[in-house]
Amino acid sequence: MIGDLWSNKTRTLLVVMSIFIGIFAVGMITSSQVVLARELRDSYIKMKPAHATIRVPNEDRFDDDLVQTIRNMPEVADAEGRSTVNVRVLLGAEDWRDLQLTAVPDYDDIRVNVFQSIRGATEPDDKTMLLERSGLRRLGLNVGDSVLVELPNGKQRTLEMSGVVHDLHQESTEFSGTFHGYVTPETMEWLGEPRDYNELLILVAGDSSDQEYNREVAELVRDKIQKSGRNPLFPQVPTPGQHPANDLISGIILLMGAMGILSVFLSGFLVTNTISALLAQQIKQIGIMKSVGAQGKQIMQMYFVLVLCFGLIALAIALPLAQLATRGFTGYIAFLLNFDLQRFDVPAQIFLVQLGIGLMVPLLAAFFPVLFGTRVTIREALSAEASAGKFGNNMIDRVIQQVRGLPRPMLISLRNTFRRKGRVVMTLVTLTLGGAIFIAIFSIQDSLLKTVDDVLESLFNYDVVISLDRTYRADYLISEAKRVPGVVDAESWNFDSVRRILPDDQESLNITMFAVPPETNAVQPRMIEGRWLLPEDQNALVISTGVLNDDPDIEVGDEIILTIRGREEPWEVVGVMQAIGSARWAYSSFEYYGRVARSVDQASNLRIFTEQRTLEYQSEVANRVEEHFKRLGINVSSTGTTMEGRQQFAARFQFIVSSLLIMSVLIAVVGGLGLAGTMSMNVLERTREIGVMRAIGASDGTVLQIVVVEGIVIGLISWMLGASLAFPISKLLSDQVGLLFFRIPLSFSFSVTGMLYWLTISMVLAALASFLPAWSASRLTVRDVLAYE
Repeated sequence: MIGDLWSNKTRTLLVVMSIFIGIFAVGMITSSQVVLARELRDSYIKMKPAHATIRVPNEDRFDDDLVQTIRNMPEVADAEGRSTVNVRVLLGAEDWRDLQLTAVPDYDDIRVNVFQSIRGATEPDDKTMLLERSGLRRLGLNVGDSVLVELPNGKQRTLEMSGVVHDLHQESTEFSGTFHGYVTPETMEWLGEPRDYNELLILVAGDSSDQEYNREVAELVRDKIQKSGRNPLFPQVPTPGQHPANDLISGIILLMGAMGILSVFLSGFLVTNTISALLAQQIKQIGIMKSVGAQGKQIMQMYFVLVLCFGLIALAIALPLAQLATRGFTGYIAFLLNFDLQRFDVPAQIFLVQLGIGLMVPLLAAFFPVLFGTRVTIREALSAEASAGKFGNNMIDRVIQQVRGLPRPMLISLRNTFRRKGRVVMTLVTLTLGGAIFIAIFSIQDSLLKTVDDVLESLFNYDVVISLDRTYRADYLISEAKRVPGVVDAESWNFDSVRRILPDDQESLNITMFAVPPETNAVQPRMIEGRWLLPEDQNALVISTGVLNDDPDIEVGDEIILTIRGREEPWEVVGVMQAIGSARWAYSSFEYYGRVARSVDQASNLRIFTEQRTLEYQSEVANRVEEHFKRLGINVSSTGTTMEGRQQFAARFQFIVSSLLIMSVLIAVVGGLGLAGTMSMNVLERTREIGVMRAIGASDGTVLQIVVVEGIVIGLISWMLGASLAFPISKLLSDQVGLLFFRIPLSFSFSVTGMLYWLTISMVLAALASFLPAWSASRLTVRDVLAYE
């Protein structure tokens, strides 16, 4: 067996690499799943995440007395008040970005949502701030540098960055576009903001792993705050002990796991193909062994031992490399999600799974080729009938025989392609599936980007959003915005957080209500059922699919009760619109909402349409509107553009795209190995034929042409089959990815670019896979190849 492994190093390498791919893919994916789930969970729990968060309007801020009252409640284990304000920070010339400043009362006694100091000061001095590390790279600051911030009232202050912290509870700036800073209550007062708290963080006493129990405690706390004369917003109660990105990671690992299983399946095909060729090549030796008394079981055992040797070599290579890849992949994901990895060790079960793939899968793949190959009779084996590749006996062969007008070397290539029909079918299956998946992965990427564009067009069909520090007269805001150069039109909006009163008198999860003009151009809804708002509507409501998914009892035409600013109001559901993910949105008439909320003709938001739809132009117009409003005494709290939102939205997909591209490379390697193995075996079997051709005058170039064209024909056929199969696979995977991550199918886009990439890769792989063995054979002397056995 050792001699067989060493005598044909190319074959050994191809079989080992085929097995290696499956072990490597599954090992990396399963190890990454364990490491990411464990490290994210442990890091998150260690930082004592709040079981519930309750915010109050600025006019209802509270002090330490109320916090202590909440702490004294038997259902509450601990509580902490914080003050937050949204300001803006200057990155470059006129490049203002959102910055959320949080004032912590005691940095030496942080009880909830703990964050860690990375470098610099552990507690900010007055007129300084600590910066959350995910925004550090984009700001380009060092400890001791200063930044200019602009407050909601338009005043500007300079803050020194005295330290860097890591706050796992905040979404990474790479995704949200918002920076996070931490200051003292005294600094908050210096900025012109109250030092009293507008946010309460709660740890519940008892079984905090029960989300429903946490909600009940949060409602008790909210009632307590209401009894103090304040009007708190609805509590936010996250899934206990689970980072918000956990579902995203689980979805990615599930998707990569499916691709990993496919790579194992494809590598099994390669093993089957290679062992079949090996048996065909050694058929005479099998006959000789049987003629001197060897039994079929003994010969089978010999080949199974050979397969196990292949698997052991592959394991020796794949196990350490899979762990290295795990470190790289999990490190990349941790960087994007803004958390640290402390340990990379994995349970022994992971290695047992890899061991099973490295030993059992090759044995299963080789079982039938070995079984049928060793059943050959002595007469068939010695006469080489069992190993002869035949041409001209079926319809495909007869069609090729009718081909005319091609040079003879190309005709020989075409005929040689189909001499080993079983082998070429196995190779085509591997390449076709690999190509189809490769193209599908690019189609998923295109579909993700198309989904972003469709969502922006449907739900965010404007260019600039202007958020104000309070409500102003709506028609005045619109008329003044239209005076700014570059503004084509403007709409006044409001939004609020509401809840539905359920049939059992309980309150639902939060619903974000948007009060919009019924004839709005900023929303082009995709109606699933019912209709959009009409100008004559009063209490009409259009809900999103996210609301319907959570409250399936709602039907178009139903009257539901919503709690708005402490008052219960009836609304008629007139339509259901498509939204992305689990977004719980509702749209109502701007005018009617104003009457219900007692803010008639008042608006706190503007949606603006600009002449051009580029990021630079939108940003320029946003700055112009802001400056114009400043001169009028209208305080702008933040601005945003849809193009910037598109970039942030697309950045969230980077996880998925990067993960799928990794798998596409592995699948391309599997396809290349399959073709390389087939061409190598074909050339080995035809070594004597090559010698005969050279003996009668064929040049090295002619021999190379025959073999290379054969490989290119196989590559071209596999590309055509793969491209045909890619469309339904792409659609299926695109829908499943959309449902997995966003609860809706993606807007499907078949990737022509991916198809052309695979054509290029197929041709390059075919040329290389056939050139190398053909070149080696052409270097042999005529005497050597004629004597080849």
